[in-house]
Amino acid sequence: MNSVQPGIFIVIMNQFWIPNLKLITGAIELKLTAVASTRLICESPVLLDPAASMSWGKMADSIITLISRPEQDRVEEEPDMPDFSENVGYTATFVRLHNAGKKEEDPLNDIRDPREFFVASLPRLSALSPGRYPKVISENVDPANQTALLQFCSTYNLQIV
Repeated sequence: MNSVQPGIFIVIMNQFWIPNLKLITGAIELKLTAVASTRLICESPVLLDPAASMSWGKMADSIITLISRPEQDRVEEEPDMPDFSENVGYTATFVRLHNAGKKEEDPLNDIRDPREFFVASLPRLSALSPGRYPKVISENVDPANQTALLQFCSTYNLQIV
């Protein structure tokens, strides 16, 4: 992306990905998004650059919000189904068709828990630059999310150095 326009990856991530991460709904979608975002902050050379520390921290904050808070606390309720009571021509067949074919298939069935994947990825990353990531986390992650991260680390017996 940056070969098309220098710096565009960080711009898109900061203006689109990070603010909308907490709005993801659905178990499979949450898992996919959490794993993809975790891989971005742990593997993307652009985000591993110390100059991107603020973006790294904001992304980590959004991931923690996504995996630690229940969906109803993160997302405003929007009805998935249209209001059929006012529609002329409503039939029960349409309702069945609207809900047909929603088979949940997990493309990441080798990853059990997105929380564990996130928390297990951070110590491996932080071991490469000891002291860097705890500082970035303390400066950019919401205090409630810092507490949630500490709880995750305790649950999975992992430590960010």
